[in-house]
Amino acid sequence: MSFSRRALLALTGIAALAMPLAVAGSASAATLAGCTVTPLAPVVDGTNASGQKVIRFTTQVACNGGRSVEIQDNRMEQDVTSADDYYGTTVYNITFNSPGSVTRSVLMVLPDADGPFDSTEEMYHSMRFQVTNAAGAVSAWTAWEDSPVVPFQL
Repeated sequence: MSFSRRALLALTGIAALAMPLAVAGSASAATLAGCTVTPLAPVVDGTNASGQKVIRFTTQVACNGGRSVEIQDNRMEQDVTSADDYYGTTVYNITFNSPGSVTRSVLMVLPDADGPFDSTEEMYHSMRFQVTNAAGAVSAWTAWEDSPVVPFQL
């Protein structure tokens, strides 16, 4: 086998291994009626008084002026063998009199949801939104968009 063919095969293998990481790390934004909403990857935001990890779920919002956006943001823990675990919804109502962007976030203690033999919790948040324009017209809800899933050690 020639050197260039071996190099090509090696690069193809590296790209195949890296692709799932790139996909898992990217946030999925939704755009509707002059607003874009992006659920960012959850991050550790310290520990509480009991020493438990606190997770921050952040959402970025950008809108044209004259818009109000209502966002439903569900906190979730991914399960491969059963339905994902639900840990609550935060609703954000934000008005943009002029074009702009804001960030909203909510904190949650990292749950221990997977039993005694699993010390990793795979957290994400899923959001959808609707937009009201200055004339009072309300859009339909967007499809649910998920943040990247992030594994956290207990």
